[in-house]
Amino acid sequence: MRKQLFGLSFILALSALTTSAQVSDPQILMTVGNRPVTLAEFKAMYYKNLPKDSLKSQKALDNYLKLFTEFRLKVNAAVDAMLDTTPSFKQEMNEYRQKLADPYMKDQDVQDKLVKEAYDRMKTDVKASHILIKVGVDASPADTLAAYKKIMAIREKIIKKAISFEQAAKENSDDPSAKTNGGDLGYFTSLVMVYPFENAAFNAKVGEITMPIRTQFGYHIIKVTERKADPGQVQVAHIMIRFMKGATAADSAKYKAKIDSIYNLVKQGQNFADLAKKFSQDPASGRRGGALPWFGVGRMPAPFEAAAFNLKNAGDVTEPFRTEFGWHIIKLLDKKTVAPFDSMKDGITARVVKDERAEEAVNALVTAVKKKYNFKEFPESKMGFYKAIDASFYSSKWNLEKAKGFEQTMFTLGGKAYTQQDFAMFLLKNQMMGEDKGGAFAVNKLYPKFVKEMCLKFKNDQLEREYPAFAEMLNEYRDGILLFDITDKMVWTKALKDTSGLQRFYEGHKNNYMWTERADASIYTCADDKVAKEVRKMIKEGKTDAEIQSLINAKAANSVTIQSNKYEKKENGLVDANWKQGASDNQTQDGKVVFVNVKTIIAPTPKALDEVRGMVTTEYQNYLMAKWLEELRAKYPVQINQQALNQVLIK
Repeated sequence: MRKQLFGLSFILALSALTTSAQVSDPQILMTVGNRPVTLAEFKAMYYKNLPKDSLKSQKALDNYLKLFTEFRLKVNAAVDAMLDTTPSFKQEMNEYRQKLADPYMKDQDVQDKLVKEAYDRMKTDVKASHILIKVGVDASPADTLAAYKKIMAIREKIIKKAISFEQAAKENSDDPSAKTNGGDLGYFTSLVMVYPFENAAFNAKVGEITMPIRTQFGYHIIKVTERKADPGQVQVAHIMIRFMKGATAADSAKYKAKIDSIYNLVKQGQNFADLAKKFSQDPASGRRGGALPWFGVGRMPAPFEAAAFNLKNAGDVTEPFRTEFGWHIIKLLDKKTVAPFDSMKDGITARVVKDERAEEAVNALVTAVKKKYNFKEFPESKMGFYKAIDASFYSSKWNLEKAKGFEQTMFTLGGKAYTQQDFAMFLLKNQMMGEDKGGAFAVNKLYPKFVKEMCLKFKNDQLEREYPAFAEMLNEYRDGILLFDITDKMVWTKALKDTSGLQRFYEGHKNNYMWTERADASIYTCADDKVAKEVRKMIKEGKTDAEIQSLINAKAANSVTIQSNKYEKKENGLVDANWKQGASDNQTQDGKVVFVNVKTIIAPTPKALDEVRGMVTTEYQNYLMAKWLEELRAKYPVQINQQALNQVLIK
């Protein structure tokens, strides 16, 4: 966003406050023109913007009231100028409201529990195997049932010991790695697997075969084989020699010989980082001396992870070992255990809100909204759509004519009816591409999403009414944008663009921007007395400084340097010491001969506009601001309720 709300002390200039007849309503602090300002609004801003030790000060209150009144005058002007109707204003307000609303659009208690759950699970590592039968999230009921029956049959065989879990995984799992690892996933902790899978694994007992778990990938059955305390994280450096595809036995022997020779250099005490830079075939880490980012359990291939966590002390090095990627040598750089919750909470929260489990907090909010606002559903209203949805829906060609005459209420929420036409509009925007799976499938898939979306929208629409703090922040931001825009229009940009007005202001005030008496002088730094004598001669001959420098230095480079300027007093000590027309005596500085030639003493004169444009522009802006405020006070008379104002001070 292009602006942030800024404090009134920054955006407002002090000026005299004009008051008139008193306001009688005790809830109204003032009126500005015909717009009332409530006591509650003023107190909220006053208590927020002033330090606590100023809240008892009458002087602080008086000063703030001046600022606040100017603030309201300007916002009035912005509203009357219809700046709150511009597309840019509306877009910015919508973006800000969306950002401000985000924390309210989920059940915070549920999210906090999910964050704490993730942290608590980080203290444990689970070793598990799984079998996957793939089925897409949009699979038809028939395909979904077939996948479920298939994985249940596999589970039944394992439980009856007709086949081992490992063999069943090799023969049946749709996870390609199962063919070699028998479904073994190694160790993992929280926030590594998708949430339904993580839940099932952490809730299962060691040795138990879970019931089928549905994830975005399909159905899984899981067998937990071990649990252990999480070792934390490690940071290591490694040297890797890659395996090449299709390598022969001879090639493999060369790779092994290469890693062994590097390992011997490590044992001889050669610098590990230097060896990694020279030999490692992992380019990214090799450039950093082999260093890898910190990692925990479940982030690296199992052999690599095991080797890294088996190292005890910083500086320890493994013997060469293999992974699917090649040969490795690892050096332990550092270790750390799971940090305290408070230090990890923000990081875990950031991961949770991007994780699948974040929907748990949103779904909890939807449930609460339904309960609070008396959600009532009419299931029979869905039936008509079963026939209205045809093959055109699966090629994005469905239209509202298919739902013509559908007028039934599908559900009510907070006294508002959501009709079949509302659902038809939702269907129009959420058509599916692919195989025709029938109207019942589309309706049963999309109707819950429609209900959820409408519940969330209803909640969003209630935020200003339900949460006064939300409405207050939104109004403050609104007024802040209006204040910025109107001030920019009437003062800041106007002062920059109004060049003729700026020139007139300068002409009327140019004696405020005076040069003091100045000396138009040149300072000559000469290589020696001979050069200085020659320079003085040329000065008497009337040669310019440029001519002098060119002629002298043509004979011997850098024989003379010349510094010319119009100096005010105290700007240069040499000039100050010779404040009269003519050349000074020679002085010696750093082995060189220096003298000053004052060409003339210039009497005080106004500075040119270009010399003081920044200062004049600022003062012109102040002038425009004062003039504008005067006009605003005349246009919007201010009335103060003194009795209400007396309630502001903390006694």
